Amino acid sequence: MKLIINASNVHVGGMLQVAISFINELVYFPGNEYHIFLSAEAESQISGQGFPENCRFYSFMAFSGEQGGLKKRWLSYRRLSRLRLLERVIKPDVVFTVFGPTFWKPSAPHIAGFAIPFFVYRDSPYFKVISKVELLKRRFVNHIKGRLFTRYVDYLVVETEEVRQRLISIFKIDEKRIFQVHNTYSNIYNHPAQWSDRVKLPERLKGELRLVTISANHRYKNLEIINGVINELRNLEPDLRVKFILTIRKEQFGGLQASNRKSVYFTDRITVAECPYLYEQCDFMFLPSLLDCFSASYPEAMKMGLPILTSDLSFARNVCGEAAVYFNPLDARDIAEKILLLYHDPVLQARMVAYGKRKLPEFGTARERAVRYLQLAADAARSPLSKGLHSEIKEPVLS
Repeated sequence: MKLIINASNVHVGGMLQVAISFINELVYFPGNEYHIFLSAEAESQISGQGFPENCRFYSFMAFSGEQGGLKKRWLSYRRLSRLRLLERVIKPDVVFTVFGPTFWKPSAPHIAGFAIPFFVYRDSPYFKVISKVELLKRRFVNHIKGRLFTRYVDYLVVETEEVRQRLISIFKIDEKRIFQVHNTYSNIYNHPAQWSDRVKLPERLKGELRLVTISANHRYKNLEIINGVINELRNLEPDLRVKFILTIRKEQFGGLQASNRKSVYFTDRITVAECPYLYEQCDFMFLPSLLDCFSASYPEAMKMGLPILTSDLSFARNVCGEAAVYFNPLDARDIAEKILLLYHDPVLQARMVAYGKRKLPEFGTARERAVRYLQLAADAARSPLSKGLHSEIKEPVLS
């Protein structure tokens, strides 16, 4: 089977983690011919060395960047032209876009991963805290992305059954065309010798509590709540030395109070290989997100033996179960109280870690995920579709 693996449009966060993990697993499946399209960010973490001859890489670095206006649109047009040209030359049996959406409609059957929570969690508190202008913009973007998914994709792959059922209900998709494959931690977590120790945190202060958040700085990740949480912790327990570890640049965190600067440490963006060692230097995993389909940080924290503190929302509870302590993500006082509850209860910490270890097999391994992806690709290649999802669904109603 000849496959195009399209990771040319993934740049940050969990989508990038999944793309890199999946591509690294392809070396264990030599029976196929892989043509792998890489964004600049993916290319920076995949050198191509060590891959067999059946893996061929194509750089899309020239079409990346943060330029705005006409230049950005021109680069997008050139990127789309390159996608079309390469498909005509390669003539694949199937195209697997790790995560959509994409403006590209391949001639071959097209599978795409789905991880856009705005579609499926319309009851999220996120939509209550953003401005009316931002809400209108989000509705417009959702409408465009919805049309792209339904018009240019034949099969969808989601990460949880809840998301699958919600998509079926919202888009009226034929359930035979949407599949659930768990996200999980990358295989590198099983090989400490491959971990990078480049990101070394400052020497730990006596009694310091470290909470790590491995995430891009999306608005819906709700990182700005940390300011209020630090203030509440200072009121509740003045002697506690707390440090929030964020994998973003300091300049990206707007409005950090001067009195709280010593309580936040910024690592800047880190690679997949640098994540395990960062977890190892911390005490709790902290994720106050208002919207997610699935966060790889959950199984990663379970694998690394960190208790989880996260939002009391269904996407988190469905994944974490009893491996997490849950809080109201919009209530800094509640978050602070839950942090202290966990901090002062080592028995609860141990119980959560043990539960997380028992739960890990439910997510499967990165290799098992790759097997499932490739099985779906083989099925799509044998049963080619020409009309796409849009032939059988209604346009989503925006609310």
